[in-house]
Amino acid sequence: MRSLARRGARARRAAELVACGLAPGALAGVHLAGLIFFLNPALPFNAGSVLRAAAVYAGMLGALSLALHLPLLWLARPRRVLPWTLTLALSAAALLDWINASHFAYYLPTGINERLLKTAAWLSLAALITFYTALLHTLHRRRYGRRSRIGLGLVSALSILAMLERREAFHPRPAPPPRPAAVEVLKPPRLWVVGLDTATLDAVLPLAGEGRLPFLARVLQQGAHGRLESLLPVRPESLWITLATGKYPWQHGVAGGLLYSADRIAPGAELRLLPLGVDFARWGIPGGGSRLPRAFARQALTLWEVLPRLGVPTATVSWPASSPVSRETEFALSDRYFTEEPEAGNSAPPDLGQRARLFRPESRAVQDLLASHFGPGSSPALVEALSEDLWRESLSLALLDQQPRVGGFFLVLPGLRHISRRFFGGFSATQFHAAQAPDYRQAAERIADYYARLDAFLSELWRRNRGNDVLAVVSAYGIEGSVGWRRLWGDLSREASLEGFVANGPDGVLMLYGAGIQPGALITGARLVDVAPTLMYALGFPVARDLDGQVLTSAFDKSFLEHNTLTFLPTYEALARPLNRPSAAPPTGSAGSAAP
Repeated sequence: MRSLARRGARARRAAELVACGLAPGALAGVHLAGLIFFLNPALPFNAGSVLRAAAVYAGMLGALSLALHLPLLWLARPRRVLPWTLTLALSAAALLDWINASHFAYYLPTGINERLLKTAAWLSLAALITFYTALLHTLHRRRYGRRSRIGLGLVSALSILAMLERREAFHPRPAPPPRPAAVEVLKPPRLWVVGLDTATLDAVLPLAGEGRLPFLARVLQQGAHGRLESLLPVRPESLWITLATGKYPWQHGVAGGLLYSADRIAPGAELRLLPLGVDFARWGIPGGGSRLPRAFARQALTLWEVLPRLGVPTATVSWPASSPVSRETEFALSDRYFTEEPEAGNSAPPDLGQRARLFRPESRAVQDLLASHFGPGSSPALVEALSEDLWRESLSLALLDQQPRVGGFFLVLPGLRHISRRFFGGFSATQFHAAQAPDYRQAAERIADYYARLDAFLSELWRRNRGNDVLAVVSAYGIEGSVGWRRLWGDLSREASLEGFVANGPDGVLMLYGAGIQPGALITGARLVDVAPTLMYALGFPVARDLDGQVLTSAFDKSFLEHNTLTFLPTYEALARPLNRPSAAPPTGSAGSAAP
């Protein structure tokens, strides 16, 4: 009998150890699963998907919790340890909710972000209750009686219920069908929008002052310029579409450039946003992976889609997240076209895709060109950057010459991003910290030379100006040298100190030049969402009230402001598509015809 009693006691002890070790991790796993549903509102939120997600992450974190706590629980009384570990689990879940709600504020619908904040508040309260209970019992050396155990279990259960209720309560109201809009079609100026990825005034201003950027120096003196406040987190595809639509990511629907498989949650489901701060991409997608979306389901019209409906022919080349390209443009090539084999949806008209390949520069010609500027043995980053930009530049100039009726042209050049990420730290150290080391000066010279060749291209493009055109040079985010902990790492790694970084969302650039722009104007407080309404106003069109930005009136001269009243209409989303669009003539020629 004593032997059976001892065995029973050991079995109860083992069961208690396992339960107390699993419980905190399992609770944290359930809340992590709930956070995933908050960050991805498109996931099916039903009993089956919620239970599968909860089981997956509760099992993973519960097993990890058991492994970490087992030595402690073996030495101490499990019932004494459990309230503290539950406090840690609830505190971690609350902290994750607070951080993610703040970090993804522009990427989540307003309603669901508010509910995530409320969930974080409830979890913080639950963590405070468990902490107070554990502290009182520890200070007074009181044993956990039945009431205390029931109370802790009830708090844990209510924390899960609060999370589920907050998430289930999100039922966005269907948007009322927009009323058809009528806009008087005028003869607006021609618009040129050129995106220089990672361009920053920290480079443009000093280089223009040194006389190395003659065209941009003229833009700074005779046009308007300012820093363009970016968004965090930096997701390039999302930020460029924000700039082109005038709406925040949660409105236009492009959250980033990767999709993550979530078959364990629901068959065929995919995640667009992953929880921040737990390295979720490495361990949190068991059996899954990431992929590039073949098409971006944009939920808002871009400028190149709005303008044709107002009678202004447009064209676009290499704008991020522009696939599938709009069939309403005169010609269009998405950014994916330049990185993949020709696919349906990446070019319009369809026959443009094959012919545009003729403009792709040969690597030998690119290396010879680089050797003439930088000397022999150029880095792969320089070769790749110049190849990408030369292709887009020569193709754009040829297409524009063959399509003079284009009234709105949108182009993004990504080459500067490759150069800046590799060398901007050296430029920053030389320009702002007077560093004179040879590798720093060489890096600074490469940045300067690349800005100079972009300046030459902008000058060549502006030669097509008809006299009343408007040029916008933009960047959705900038770049910076080593700051914070990266500066410390740069002190330890010479190569890292030469690099540039975008993780902190440094300001981009907005430069406006041409008809109606105030010479020498300094634009302050500009945001990504302000670009689209400002450009619509520059063209003489009303501004849609459903845009998240506002018109930057400080960029315009008094005469323009007096003769162009700022008017509004509810939305451009209801504009009718143009009935007919002439087919674009296919480009002829080759990359060899482009000026370097």
